[in-house]
Amino acid sequence: MNKSKTTILLVDDTRYNLQILSNMLSNQGYDVLEAINGGDAITLAITHLPDLILLDIKMPDISGYEVCINLKSNPITQQIPIIFISSIEDVEEKVEAFAVGGIDFINKPFHLIEVLARIETHLRISSLQTQLLEQTKLLESQNIILQKELSSLTGINWVLYSELQQAIERKELRLFYQPIFNLKTDLINGFEALIRWQHPERGIVSPDEFISLVESTDLIYPIGQWVINTACEQLRIWQKCFPKCSNLTMSVNVSTKQIAELNLVEDVRRALCDHQINPHCLKLEITEGTVMGNREHTLQILHQLKDLKIQFCIDDFGTGYSSLRRLTDFPIDILKIDRSFIYNEEWIIVKAIGSLAFILGKSIVVEGIETRAQLTVLKSLFSSSLESCYGQGYLFAKPLNAELAFEFLEDNSVICD
Repeated sequence: MNKSKTTILLVDDTRYNLQILSNMLSNQGYDVLEAINGGDAITLAITHLPDLILLDIKMPDISGYEVCINLKSNPITQQIPIIFISSIEDVEEKVEAFAVGGIDFINKPFHLIEVLARIETHLRISSLQTQLLEQTKLLESQNIILQKELSSLTGINWVLYSELQQAIERKELRLFYQPIFNLKTDLINGFEALIRWQHPERGIVSPDEFISLVESTDLIYPIGQWVINTACEQLRIWQKCFPKCSNLTMSVNVSTKQIAELNLVEDVRRALCDHQINPHCLKLEITEGTVMGNREHTLQILHQLKDLKIQFCIDDFGTGYSSLRRLTDFPIDILKIDRSFIYNEEWIIVKAIGSLAFILGKSIVVEGIETRAQLTVLKSLFSSSLESCYGQGYLFAKPLNAELAFEFLEDNSVICD
């Protein structure tokens, strides 16, 4: 360390001590600042940002403890190392010196060689810490550049991938729950569990911004397992709190990658067992793409899951390229009609999908119901099969966090289906 560029602030209300220390440090090549009270010390520290402070404790205006607390609470000065130098002998007061942020303690009367040795040691430590911080920032910057280059080559946003890994570790993921109603009885039938990210800076992040990355990488396994377990745990809480809703269901989305893993069967079995859930109350939502994939392997996994007595739902039905053969081969219980058909008022398609489902002995869930007019049309379209029709959308409720969903059930528990 170049001593001529190193500044040390001396704070002591005894001018004799200041003179001795100042002469010694100046002779060693240090730049020295002097303060005879706490107020001046704070001002000099803020305006000159010394590399180290030697601070007396007992001073008439502001004690050394108060000076240290003030400097450590200020982002501008909080990183400056502070060594207390005092004649106090009370152990508790010495402990207090470290508690408020001091890094060392020197007793008066002091020995100049000891003072110099401790100053040099802590300046060296501070210098190494600064170098380490700079190297860390440099590595982080280089890592971001490499991640961006890798993202452009692979098509995967590795910066977002890293952030999501941290989100899992920090438990920032949340489940929101959107109610599902029976269109004949207007009673609550269940909820769909929808994942959200409680970002520490951005607040709630929509899954549209990260779910495709999750489903295309290995993040789907820990996140998928967490979703199933958390949804089942929450369902059990509601069923216990509201006995009239003992048949309340929970719909959980599972991806094609999850279906391809045999561990999914065990994850579901464990969640049902751990939370004592009636299997019929759990609905797994899969996409048309899953049904159209590897037929034999998918059938094997779905039948193993079906043996647990859970229900299956094809999500966003009608937007993909489903095969009617697959609908009869696969153990599907529910077709979920995509919200786009409701928004665009494509009632002929809605009617066709519903009729197909009823012929095959399946029920339907209509997504995206936002107005009374839409609900009236749907009830008219399916007037003879309303007991097998369910609705979901902002007309009933937006996705709710666990606390608001509990309050929603509390207000509507007498009308559970």
